[in-house]
Amino acid sequence: MAYVNPGSLMINPSGPGSAHHYSVVSNPPPHPSVMHADMPEYWVLPDGREVARLPRPLNYTPPMETFPPITFSVSGWPGVRIKDLKVDNPIIVDDPYATPMAHLGWRATVLNLEWPGYPRSTYNDPQIARFDVMTSQGPITRQGIALVVASAVRLLCNAKRNKPIATGFEQWSIKDGSIHPSDVVLLSIHYYRTQWIPELYLFE
Repeated sequence: MAYVNPGSLMINPSGPGSAHHYSVVSNPPPHPSVMHADMPEYWVLPDGREVARLPRPLNYTPPMETFPPITFSVSGWPGVRIKDLKVDNPIIVDDPYATPMAHLGWRATVLNLEWPGYPRSTYNDPQIARFDVMTSQGPITRQGIALVVASAVRLLCNAKRNKPIATGFEQWSIKDGSIHPSDVVLLSIHYYRTQWIPELYLFE
C-alpha cells in the first residue's frame, strides 16, 4: 500500500497565515522515499498545494531499488522545486554538504529521467545525464546532486518542448502552456542496477 501523506489530512484549507498551517509545517511528514514501499500518487507541499507523481515503469519503484535512496527536503519537508535549484540561488536542500555517494567508490554515474511518452535515442539521449561522483572539490554533495537533476530536467524540457508525445501520455507532455521546469518537484533519486532514477512530482 502506498504511503498516505499526513499533510493532506492536516493542512488547513486557509493555507499560510493560519496557526494550523504553521503547526503542520513545523511537523513535516516522514519522507515517503525511505518507506521502502510504492511512492504515493500525490504529495502535498507545505503550502497545501498538491503535486502528482510522474509515472514510472513497475521495475522502477523503491521496493526494487539496489540500495537506499538519496532524499531531498527543505526545512524538513520532503521535496524541493526544480525552479529553486540554481547555482546562484540561496535556497539549498537540507544537509547540503553531505556526500551520499562517496562510499560507493565511483568516479562517475548515470542519471535517467525516464520521462514517459517520449521516444528514446541511442545517441545524445536528453533523458540521460552522466555526471561525476568525484569532482575537483571532492565527492559530489547532496546539493550538487540536486543541481544535476535540475539541470537534466531543464535540458529535457528544452529538447522536448512542443515535440509529439505517445498516445496516452498527453498529461505529461512538455509543451507551451503545459509543463515547465518550474512545475517539477524532486523528492529523491533511486539506484536500479545501473542508473539513478529520480522521483519527480508535478503540478497538474
